[in-house]
Amino acid sequence: MNTHVHRPLMILSVLLVSLLASLGFQTDKVRPLHPHRQHTSKPATQLKQTSSSQDTNTNHPEWDLNVAIAGAGPSALLLAHRLLKSNLPISNIDMFESRADPRSKQSLGGRAYALGLGMRGRTAIRTVDEELWTSVKTSGFGCERFRLHFNSKWNIKLRDDESSSTSNEEDGSEPSVLIYQTDLCGALLDELDRRSAMQDSIVVKVHFNSTITHVDLSTSEITIGKESAHLKTKGPYDLIVGCDGANSIVRSALELYSPPNTFIATQRKLYPGCFKVCRLDKMPPLMDPKSVALVLPESMKTGVTAFVEPTVGGGSCILFAGRMSSEESITTDEDKESSLSSLLFSQPNVNEEEDEPTDSTVLEELIIAQFPLLKDTPGMKEAARQLISQRTNVADSVKCNIFSSSSSMTPTAICGDAAHATGGVSGQGCNSALVDVAVLVDCLSEYYHPPQDSAEISTAKKEMLHKCLSSYSQKQVPEGAALYDLSFGNDGKTLPIFRNVRAIISNAVDSIFRGRLGIGKQPLQTLLASSVTPFVEIRRERQKYYIEEFPSDGWFKESLEKLYL
Repeated sequence: MNTHVHRPLMILSVLLVSLLASLGFQTDKVRPLHPHRQHTSKPATQLKQTSSSQDTNTNHPEWDLNVAIAGAGPSALLLAHRLLKSNLPISNIDMFESRADPRSKQSLGGRAYALGLGMRGRTAIRTVDEELWTSVKTSGFGCERFRLHFNSKWNIKLRDDESSSTSNEEDGSEPSVLIYQTDLCGALLDELDRRSAMQDSIVVKVHFNSTITHVDLSTSEITIGKESAHLKTKGPYDLIVGCDGANSIVRSALELYSPPNTFIATQRKLYPGCFKVCRLDKMPPLMDPKSVALVLPESMKTGVTAFVEPTVGGGSCILFAGRMSSEESITTDEDKESSLSSLLFSQPNVNEEEDEPTDSTVLEELIIAQFPLLKDTPGMKEAARQLISQRTNVADSVKCNIFSSSSSMTPTAICGDAAHATGGVSGQGCNSALVDVAVLVDCLSEYYHPPQDSAEISTAKKEMLHKCLSSYSQKQVPEGAALYDLSFGNDGKTLPIFRNVRAIISNAVDSIFRGRLGIGKQPLQTLLASSVTPFVEIRRERQKYYIEEFPSDGWFKESLEKLYL
């Protein structure tokens, strides 16, 4: 069997992904957040805390925006918050989500993903206000500790409260917040519900269990429903935003309706790497209850690693990562060391409606044998059942050359994994998606200013929106490209021998000294999570690790201007 032990960076990153595909939820109803919710306090926004001055700048309802958002995950919900608190003239916001309201307490079905909100995510949420961030933070678990367990007896502290306290005081940074996606969305929904109830001009509806089957960028309409007899058409909309994950239907519409050779998207499965996640009510008793931990197996032949996160309320989330295995049976004693991988990852697309296999007890025994630190953890039997019945998750990567529609189409934008998925390799999926929507609303606030009088309102409205979206692409396409490079390096290509050796030594020095005593620099993962330094700047500073030069600002500007015509 082909075995492989994941690097700590890869495992850490995989856990912090924002579910890779559309985080949606499902209920069978259209649920208005409030029957008559609308908005009176509207502020300007530039990735800093917004003000709350009202300035619609028009007496003509024709200027008001009817907005559709695909998805109701973290970025989509933050987008709704930002629009509510902007100074934009908005009449309606429709959000379409394929899954249930995360507060409905329906079965998780094993999809218990925990995210790490770092500096970028916190900053983006705070562009609404501090109160919103506080409501999110209290739903998660603040953590600064990180341990690497080589086995049940030997571990090292890669980061702890004491080593980070000085830097926190100096730069005002805060611990990362570990939070389940359902809890993050629930907190954002609760606040959106409450705030919308106090408004009287903007109607917000969250359509749960509403699967978008088609986005028509010629008529500006959206079709929802899975069966032809129950299809519904919504719209027309002035602005459509895709926050619907790596398998985005909005991105597919941009590919379909864009002029030839203008919108180009590439998507790939990140085989053979795969993972499964289980959720427990308690932390393993043999581990630090306040520390994130990467646990290596007792036998390297296993090819599986465990990543353990503490969560709010004393619980934990364990991600098991490995490589896709064949379905060959275990026939010899020598195979038993690698059988954990076989049981966990043999079928990437298991039918979730099939009867549960009968070997969950065997799986539990194999997990404890390879990860003794998980012994005596309450709920491990249920965790094994979750894992054995759960589909194997394989991450996607997505790369697009532009994040918005051309000027001939319905004004449309894509954000987060819909535009630039990295499969969790950087650990910045959710954080970068939150930044995307904050920047999008910044651009809308900057360029959408209806005049007092205009004979051609429809034309002028569309032109202003396209100017907003062009600005959004100019700002975020380079960021997406840089994050892709930072996540995948040279993407299979190899540096010349001398440069490769120098890069390995440099990475080792950074990992050991972390910039302390003036030696080395912060490791890439730390820099991405604990700063708001643009990805473009980080990528250019790390050019020595790359074969190809990163394009200049001028190159991006010229290329995007050509595409937007």
